[in-house]
Amino acid sequence: MNATRPPDNSLQSQIGAFLVTTGVITVQQLDVCLRQQKSTRESGQQALLAEIIVRNKFASKTQIGFAVKRLDGESESLLFRQLLPLGLCKLHSVFPVQVESGVLQLKAARILSENARRTLMDACEVKVTNLRIEPTDMGDIRRSLDSIYSASHSFESIALRLRSEEINGLLLKQALDAMLSEAILLRASDIHLDKLRDPNAWISYRVDGSLRPTHLVPERTMAALFSRIKNESGMDASDTRRAQDGRLSLADAGTGVEFRVATQPIAGGETIAIRVLDPSSMIGLDALFPYQLQMNELFRQLADVRGKTGGLVLISGPTGSGKTTTLYALAQNFGRDRINVITVEEPVEYILPFARQIQLNQLLNEKSVDLERSVLRQDPDVLILGEIRDNDTMRAALKFAESGHLVLATVHAKDVAQTFERVLSFCDPANKQEALYILANQLRVVVNQGLIPKLCSCASEIDSESAVELNDTLGLTFHGHARFLRRAGCAACSQTGYRGRVAIHETVVIPNTDTLRLDITRLLFESIHNFQAVFAMEQVTHIDKHQVMAQLLECHVIDAETVTQSIRAGF
Repeated sequence: MNATRPPDNSLQSQIGAFLVTTGVITVQQLDVCLRQQKSTRESGQQALLAEIIVRNKFASKTQIGFAVKRLDGESESLLFRQLLPLGLCKLHSVFPVQVESGVLQLKAARILSENARRTLMDACEVKVTNLRIEPTDMGDIRRSLDSIYSASHSFESIALRLRSEEINGLLLKQALDAMLSEAILLRASDIHLDKLRDPNAWISYRVDGSLRPTHLVPERTMAALFSRIKNESGMDASDTRRAQDGRLSLADAGTGVEFRVATQPIAGGETIAIRVLDPSSMIGLDALFPYQLQMNELFRQLADVRGKTGGLVLISGPTGSGKTTTLYALAQNFGRDRINVITVEEPVEYILPFARQIQLNQLLNEKSVDLERSVLRQDPDVLILGEIRDNDTMRAALKFAESGHLVLATVHAKDVAQTFERVLSFCDPANKQEALYILANQLRVVVNQGLIPKLCSCASEIDSESAVELNDTLGLTFHGHARFLRRAGCAACSQTGYRGRVAIHETVVIPNTDTLRLDITRLLFESIHNFQAVFAMEQVTHIDKHQVMAQLLECHVIDAETVTQSIRAGF
């Protein structure tokens, strides 16, 4: 299928062609995005091709930024950064929308003189030869500038106003939006609010796995904020004696960000946990499993679904180990525009374009066999089950895999062997033999993982003597004379020395050959504990966690301090 190309040789069309040429997206995916861009523009709205590609989960901002560097020699993507200084925008009442084919598109609340036009063109961070003006009003300009540039709408500034002014709905709405925007800016995965007596009412952000108390809010303000959050999330604001669940959204965040909200009464008050479901912050497989060609090739093969060959892929680990992140990262690699990907989740967390996502509570009144029948009637190629947590979901996963569908699911378990045993533990005794047979013949991959801190770019190299000492004491195998980095600290990492996290994992890959599957079936029917013996089979690939740690340490992704702590903790 040939993609429809834009009529000009703009940077956007060059990026699209480059992403196709380098295999980041397919011709069909580019065609889909171009059609969506055309439809959006015909409805009177603007949409950048790059933003549509990211929203569809066909490529990441990082990959598109790399394309811009290659094509335009820029140090960062022109498609995701501010184009004009804030002061100049306020002076001339304009807001920059985009640059395409050397033309700067502006929203403007008043007529621009020739001098003003020339000034704006000269000040633009991208070389432009002309302007295209989109008339609007001052309110639109003010809202647009505040959402992108201004600090006057920060949570701290609004909190100060809430202390001194009468609390009203507008201020509370601004405070809530500012808090959500701040969480996105800080890359927070969760926001925690505690409604307690002064001085214990904190707003905390979880960043890279660590919880950081950030804003100390007066009890009176926190109580009003709680009511606002509950109302916005579709909860009963007057009910403080039982747990409630809801959802929020923040439209001003560009592509739109969803937030899952949960309240819980606690001693002395109430707490709210808000999960940030920001699609643009989702970690890709390359970032989650860096410098691991074997894992990248494994994920590539899994995503290359051709026909209904079946198979079960399990991702396990404790709570907070990144299981869902890995599951979604892998799901993004499936050709969702050419195969039918169906997810069954409780709840649906991230929206996955071109996948059919089923909220599990819609099926709570159905039995397992009804679930199997209703989903199979949707003609799936790939089924993603959020979590195996009971007999029904376990039975469905095994039946789907046996009927020729690739099934991905997560399980709570501390290692690969326990993952296998835990799946079997969900079985009814009467069906355990059947489940064991299906597992022996359909289980393809088990990834047991955890997350550890990733070094910030400010890290510095340790001296050679310390590196030699670490080589001897860590008990890991390194290639040659390994040199390590130690954490430092900068503004970007809040002086912690770490920014982001990576997966440390144990992985078992079982090829689908008849003789091997017969041997595995025989071993497991003798005893389910023989699964450990499967690791030693010649055709089975077993990647050890310590092997992964050593590789990431050598590649300067993590530091020896983190490795030492992980080993001592039995990770």
